[in-house]
Parts: sequence; C-alpha cells; structure tokens
Amino acid sequence: MFRVTVLIPLLLLIALVACSNNSQLNMHGGGWSEISITHDNLIRYFRVYHPEKLKENPDVVFVLHGGNQSMRKIFKTRAGGSQEWQTIADNKGFLLIAPNAVNVNTGDTKGNKQNWNDCRLSVEGNGSSSKADDVGFIEELIEWSHKHYQTNLNRVYLTGASNGGMMTYRLMTELGQHFTAAAVFIANQPEQTDCMQAGHPLPLMIMNATEDPLILWQGGQILNKGVILLSAEDTLKFWLKVNRLSMTAHVIYLADVDENDGSYIIKKEFNAKDKNSKDLWFYEVRGGGHTMPSIKHDVPMLARWFLGKQNKDLEAAQEAWNFMSRYSAK
Repeated sequence: MFRVTVLIPLLLLIALVACSNNSQLNMHGGGWSEISITHDNLIRYFRVYHPEKLKENPDVVFVLHGGNQSMRKIFKTRAGGSQEWQTIADNKGFLLIAPNAVNVNTGDTKGNKQNWNDCRLSVEGNGSSSKADDVGFIEELIEWSHKHYQTNLNRVYLTGASNGGMMTYRLMTELGQHFTAAAVFIANQPEQTDCMQAGHPLPLMIMNATEDPLILWQGGQILNKGVILLSAEDTLKFWLKVNRLSMTAHVIYLADVDENDGSYIIKKEFNAKDKNSKDLWFYEVRGGGHTMPSIKHDVPMLARWFLGKQNKDLEAAQEAWNFMSRYSAK
C-alpha cells in the first residue's frame, strides 16, 4: 500500500512536468512560443513563430536582433522592417526562429538589452564584450528545430541587422556548412577580429547605408568606442573573396518609390560563374541611416533623429527572402 501511495503522486508529478514542458511549444500554428534550453551552463531563450499553414518539412529562417535589443523587441510595433518577417512566414509557410543574446553587463539571458558575441575583439564597456558561446547556441537550435519540426536542412536561412548582422557574419564563418544563404543589414566586418578566416562560400545579400551614424559607411568605431570596423566597400571585398567572385557587377538603380524619404538604392549583383563560387548581391542605400528599409513598417521619429533616414522604397525583409529562397543546399 505504501509503495502504491507514493508511486501514484510521483507519476502524476512526472505527467504534470511533461505537460508543462510541452505547453511551451505551440505545435498548432498561428502564434509565437517562447522556449528555453540549457547550453554551455546557461539557460538560453528563443522564440519560435509557427504560421497557421506551416509547410511539411518547412524551411527555417533565423532572425538575429541588433545590439541592446532582443528577440521580442524586433517584432514589436514600430520596430521597423524586421516586423515583416512574421508576415512573410505566414505567406510562405516557413518556420521563424528569433534567438536571444546575452546582456554583457549583467549576464542575463532572457532580457531585452542583449548583445551577440560577434567577431569583434572583446572590449569591456561596449557591446563587443560578450563571452557567450552564441555559435554553439545557434548550432543547437538548428538541431532543435529539425527535431521538433522536421525542418528541411537543405533550406536553413540566416539574417540579422547591426550586431545581429555582425553575428550573421560570424555564423557564416564558423557554421557556414549548416546554412543555405544569408542576408545582412547595416553591419560591417571588424578590422580586429576574434574569428578564423571565412572559407565556406554562401549566397549572401548585404544592405548598408551611406549615412549610417553607427555602422559608418567609411568604416571606423561605433560611437568612437571599441574596435575599428572595415568600410562597407571593404566588407564587400572581403566577402567577394570568400565567395570567389570578381569585382565585376551588374548595377541596377532601383525605383525611387518614395521621393520624400531622402534616399534611394543602388543594387550590385555579383553572380557566380561556376560551382565553386556563390552569388553576392550588395545594396547601397544612398542617404539612408541605421534602419532596415521598409514601406510598411516605420521606426519612430525620435529613432530616425538618432539613427538617420529610413528608406521607403522597398521591404528589406521581403527582398532578403526573395534572394535567400532562390537557393537550396541540394
């Protein structure tokens, strides 16, 4: 009797814990789930968006937030162009994953003022001082998404802006074999790097702005702090070399849809000539600031005062999806 009395509550407890863990994950579509896993002795957090019409063996897109932002903030109202990723996921039926970085001052992994451990040399006092194993964390999320959603490992895409863009460069360098294509916004390569030399060519889209007050077009420090970043043009040359491409480009002046936004876009297509090279498309936002271009999603006026003009000629996330989705690993 004693054994039965003890065993029944124990089984109920196990069942409750199992239900609690499963309840984190929305497997029925139409919304976000916030999940945590333990990696490198830290509880790490990420959000998953499961559209109502998720395809069988779906593509997966990883969206990396910028510095002092979070997996939540980039999808809030007035967050700018990153909001469009949810709409695209609904329309195309892919899985959307937004991981959270770590707060470099407190070590908090769940909050809203986070920074990625990108390729910049670690410097105390700014966003480059993270020591977290973000590369291993993202690698584990690729495996997690395949286990829970049977994602198509031949169609794993990666994108990020600012600090998230620099982290995208790091992931391309260290986990390039796991990704199919990438899109980077308002980010440059560091001149002083913690990373190995990139050697795995990937289809890549880069979009930078000439009047960005943080990630300077001409290169240099961010707000006169930390390591020196390469210029946008030298970042382009860096990745052209990785992708084994020449400097010859097909140049397109995109339509100036909004003549009142104070900016326009020049697109340069560097297209692969053989199986050993990979396409690279480079977008120069003339007059634009530290924002993703968007027609539908404005950033607040106060933010534009600090970050510069927001281009309104195209939907940057849609442009990135149009580019990345052209490619499959097989």
